[in-house]
Amino acid sequence: MSRSSKTKSWFRQTLKHNVAVGTVVVFSAFVLSFAGSYNGANPSLQKIDSDWRALYGSPVHQAIVVFNKMSGGNVALNDTSKDTLCIMHLVSGSNTATIKPLMYFKQWRQDNWGVSSTYRISPDGAKIAMFNNSLVEVCDTNGANPKQIKPVNLQTDQLNMSWDDSAGIRRIVYASKNTGGSANFFVLRTVVNSDNSAGATDTLWSHSWGKDPSAASASVYTSVNKVGHYLSFDIPDNVTGNNDPIVVDLSTKTSVAISAGSTTSSNGLDDGCQIRMLQDGLGTVSYHQGTHLRAAYVWRWGMTAGITHLLYQIPCPTNPSCSDCGNNMFYWCDSDTNYMIQTGDNQESMSPGCYTKAFIRKGKTSANTMYLGDYIAFPALWIDPKPFVVTETIDNRASQNHGSQISVHMLADNLTLMNSQGEGIDNVILSSLNGAVVAKGERISSGQQHVSLTSLHAGMYLLSWHQGNATMSKYVTLAR
Repeated sequence: MSRSSKTKSWFRQTLKHNVAVGTVVVFSAFVLSFAGSYNGANPSLQKIDSDWRALYGSPVHQAIVVFNKMSGGNVALNDTSKDTLCIMHLVSGSNTATIKPLMYFKQWRQDNWGVSSTYRISPDGAKIAMFNNSLVEVCDTNGANPKQIKPVNLQTDQLNMSWDDSAGIRRIVYASKNTGGSANFFVLRTVVNSDNSAGATDTLWSHSWGKDPSAASASVYTSVNKVGHYLSFDIPDNVTGNNDPIVVDLSTKTSVAISAGSTTSSNGLDDGCQIRMLQDGLGTVSYHQGTHLRAAYVWRWGMTAGITHLLYQIPCPTNPSCSDCGNNMFYWCDSDTNYMIQTGDNQESMSPGCYTKAFIRKGKTSANTMYLGDYIAFPALWIDPKPFVVTETIDNRASQNHGSQISVHMLADNLTLMNSQGEGIDNVILSSLNGAVVAKGERISSGQQHVSLTSLHAGMYLLSWHQGNATMSKYVTLAR
């Protein structure tokens, strides 16, 4: 894929960065912006929470989006001093998403592309790997303990990494190279210790082994992914500017060049950038064939090389009336493969305004998407495997203690109030904090009552009841 002038950008929630202080960042309220041909308004944090609940369904699971919120603008005006690594949490007890700046993270600048970076969330959601074509680094998801894994300079925009926990050890997989010589590029895997420092490193794949499909004009691997015993990457063709998507079976030390379309590079391989591997263990990859501005191709190991063959295609993140909402920088969710995050095209010549608008897709070929807003650069998505459950808090000041054993259990849309000693409970009422009664208890037994939560919104409520001659109460928080 030939490269013309491109830049990346962040959604217009104004970011102020004080370079002298270091990483002090402040976000103001959302301001609507319209760039490119997709003019959807930036959603509020409350709408993002609501849209995610609707997209995921019940019981909802929490999710995080890691991205770079940057200055935006064209190549000449782009101010990378404003680059900031951020995390967005989807779903909370207060029915709102949250955005937190973690640290200043300067992206790599290329004059004919713009700026580039990449982020990868560990399978357990605890770590963030980041790469800006200077350093591969790792930090905790709260921004703590940033540690350098390895200095790397690929001199290319097609950046990506991959976590590998296949042996029960947290490791990061990435491309690297030595200076000089076309054979001095390889894929490395480094152990990441609990404090995020680098451990032992081994080589997964090397061009010097002579096992790559013909790529005489190449000098680097890019877009590296590893799932199970499969590895995938692009080999940029330095003559044509195209990218040759490659899949490797590490168990047999064999490789294959993907051929799913008609656009080929000078060495006869398909042109397709931003190759990404699905976490299914089958060697399934997706990539952009020829352009970002159409559906992405999906190919799986074992399909006949050299013959046009597709598993399926991933549509662009919005309807056909949007000419530049392509599949640039999409990211498979490793913890739930039914979801992915996509961003529209950010090529200045194709998409004036040079924006990055993010969508979450449910279903690999469905039309079920939600919009996160613009100026979200290189986002990564992680979904908590556990459902988001309601929580309980207790205000001891409002509760009288009569020596009884009271417990409150909340599951799905029901609250159960129980006295383990069997003492009678009655007049159970759930009230909003302004005093309005929103639900009443239903007696199951003398010491147990149920309260239906079906019609209630997330938030804090006061649960009160009578026990003998005393009135008891607890604060409870309902989260959905």
